[in-house]
Amino acid sequence: MQAASKLFLEQGFQKTSIAAIETAAGLVPRAGAFYRHFDGKQALLVEMAKTYISETPEDFGLDRLADFGDTRAELVAIALKYEEAMIRQKPFARLIEEIRLLDFGAELQNELDADMMLGFATWISEKPAAKDLSQQQLAALLVSALGGWLFYIFKVQQDTAVDLLDRDTMLNEWATRWAAILDAE
Repeated sequence: MQAASKLFLEQGFQKTSIAAIETAAGLVPRAGAFYRHFDGKQALLVEMAKTYISETPEDFGLDRLADFGDTRAELVAIALKYEEAMIRQKPFARLIEEIRLLDFGAELQNELDADMMLGFATWISEKPAAKDLSQQQLAALLVSALGGWLFYIFKVQQDTAVDLLDRDTMLNEWATRWAAILDAE
């Protein structure tokens, strides 16, 4: 996976051959060693995405958010984890975009996001504002709540947030306002 990761980042997923991955990994090309580990290049990519790129509810500590006992503190914890994840994923940005355009890209994204969405849905469903909401309404509330922070850190990552609020002000305003909304009955 390390050899493939380096090649995928340098050349892209589609331009990297299995033989090149085998060579970079110190294996004899076309001798079948690759297939003892992976069913194919797509299976390797899925494992790489799970290992290096995607986040899990455990990575975010979603199961421990209730320990904070304060929605604002929970939102700040989520925001900081997203910020860490985007920084960690930045070297993979070009590869992530390439994968999204492939036939299996959307399916892979959905597979990787499923556990996170379930974890976030469980967290937000316990908030007073989520009482009696349908699954669709709950999903819309979740996307609305997290979307502002994600937009901000995406813009910061692209260095286009120069005219936006500074990070601490943005985090404070975002977390304070959404905590008030989520805690309202």
